[in-house]
Amino acid sequence: MSKLKIMVDVMNTMKHKEVVSGTFKAVGTKDQVEIGHFNNEFEKNLTNGETKIKLSAEFDCDGKKLKHDSQSEFTMQGCCRHKHHGFMKHMHQMHQMHHHTSQIGGQNQGEHKCCGIKGKLTRFAVMLNILNQIKVDEKEDKSVILSLNLNEIPKELKKLLHEKMSQHTKPENHPHHGFMKECGTLNEPKIELNIWINKAREVEKIVVTVDGNQIDDLNENHDVSLKAELILA
Repeated sequence: MSKLKIMVDVMNTMKHKEVVSGTFKAVGTKDQVEIGHFNNEFEKNLTNGETKIKLSAEFDCDGKKLKHDSQSEFTMQGCCRHKHHGFMKHMHQMHQMHHHTSQIGGQNQGEHKCCGIKGKLTRFAVMLNILNQIKVDEKEDKSVILSLNLNEIPKELKKLLHEKMSQHTKPENHPHHGFMKECGTLNEPKIELNIWINKAREVEKIVVTVDGNQIDDLNENHDVSLKAELILA
């Protein structure tokens, strides 16, 4: 089965979901020592917007520490009219609700801003390249695993992705910004993405791993890794 057909089937299946729930976990290590972890148990009704979140996070980067535990219930307006949009924006909304977004300087925004037909064609070429690199492993039970090794993509795209990650290394007013810096300053990071899809074309699990090395101000080398896992019920 073609990659595009699988993705279209998944989109059509997931957009009709009434409720989406699951767990998002992330853990980072530096020289085999944990520097932070994040856990988010969530449930969202895509019809009425009722959302429940249970958060747990702890970071310890460069002497800056943060420990957080909370539970929240709220309603996102507009879900009834755009239920399928609500699902696609779910994780982004969760991020906005519970994290401070980094501010990028005007000059950097100008450097990375794409506009006009050239910018659109560039983004389209990037999407096609990523689609071409995705591998499909179809199982006997008709489930599928999609995998993407970002080390196999062109150097130009690697550079762009690394620049995007590096944008989140400033400011460092909060411990989790320092945590992002550890990943954003890696030398030639190895990034892998795996998506588990069942035979009903529902996403069951998404796992992203990032591994690389970092050289500090004292010219010492450190091994840094990040694993993020999203499990949907």
